[in-house]
Amino acid sequence: MRVSEEPKVITMREEAKSGVLVVGHGSRRQEANDDVREAARMIGNRGGFPLVEAAFLEIERPDVEEGFKRLIERGTCYVTVHPYFLSPGRHTRGDLPRKVGDVATCYPGVRYQITEPLSAHPLVIEASIARIRETESSSSEVASVCPARPGKAYLVGAGPGDPLLLTLRARDLLASCDVIVYDYLVDPEVFCFASSQAERIYVGKVGGGRNTSQAEINRLLIQHAREGKRVVRLKGGDPFLFGRGGEEAMALFDAGIPFEVVPGISSALAVPAYAGIPLTHRDVSSSVAILTGASSRDVDDVSATLADLSRAETIVVLMGVANLQVIADDLIACGRDPETPAAVIRWGSYETQQTIVGTLQSIAREAEASAMRPPGVIIIGEVVRLRGRLKWFEKELAVRPELQEVLAAVQ
Repeated sequence: MRVSEEPKVITMREEAKSGVLVVGHGSRRQEANDDVREAARMIGNRGGFPLVEAAFLEIERPDVEEGFKRLIERGTCYVTVHPYFLSPGRHTRGDLPRKVGDVATCYPGVRYQITEPLSAHPLVIEASIARIRETESSSSEVASVCPARPGKAYLVGAGPGDPLLLTLRARDLLASCDVIVYDYLVDPEVFCFASSQAERIYVGKVGGGRNTSQAEINRLLIQHAREGKRVVRLKGGDPFLFGRGGEEAMALFDAGIPFEVVPGISSALAVPAYAGIPLTHRDVSSSVAILTGASSRDVDDVSATLADLSRAETIVVLMGVANLQVIADDLIACGRDPETPAAVIRWGSYETQQTIVGTLQSIAREAEASAMRPPGVIIIGEVVRLRGRLKWFEKELAVRPELQEVLAAVQ
């Protein structure tokens, strides 16, 4: 505390003439200045101080001299100057004492003191901690424009991989749900949008690995919704495109559980785009067929589907890397030119995205030579030729120095 002379005991009579000068920094944003004025008003009301004025060090008026003068004109003979969240270094140890001291010399009968800054006061720290915890526990509700409802299940598409390709609706539901039932292809970074309180249940299906049965997934969704929880079923891509979302929706319907479907950006659309391959082009392709390269029955079922769709100018195959040779042979058998361009994209939209290009005749060998493994998207058609000019994502990654080594490792 700094004073203009030796401290003195203030009598009740003198206390009635004391005033408080609340000093803010001063901003070009009017909201910040109004905040200081409101703080001064509340300090006066709640503290029982009859004479309170707001003032500013810079930009806004009144300045310190004017605020000090107003208190004196109102009968103040003892001024307590309170720096309202001013930095201790620049203002409360330098600018503010100097300005107040200069003003006080014009009023020799007036005494003053300057309070210590609030910045490191224990109560401020405690209040800050309380606000942080309060925000962490309720951030989901605050962040959500339309939060999830208790007792309801949401079938949410997580998109092709990159968390920034989530829809706003998906983000809001993640932030406000109690349980997240998620798949193998969901990027862990997506959970940065979720509440830290949400329970996460992994139910991924990996070819050749340990899988969670669809019946068990359905049971989990129904159980948690019946317990009154807000349930998000998070699925890679779009839930209704080869994602078994229809099966889960039917199970919820049969169980009387309210549900909502939140579409996601399908890898069938996004992954080719990230590889620089437009699925349609006015001069090249006006039809697209999207199919799965895996079947709940057998590979013959895939071959039959290919026979029906082989005339589409662009063919997109999801989950077909393991059957790539069969797919290529079937299309050639159906009359497609063996020299038709083809591409396989692995981990599309990720920084480690890998793309190989060949023809129907060579693509399986190219994929094997590159050790191409799932997850991958296969594109067949003349649109693949456009990739040479349109591979924007790889060009963008190449200019990021920290990723050049990664790109070299996967290509």
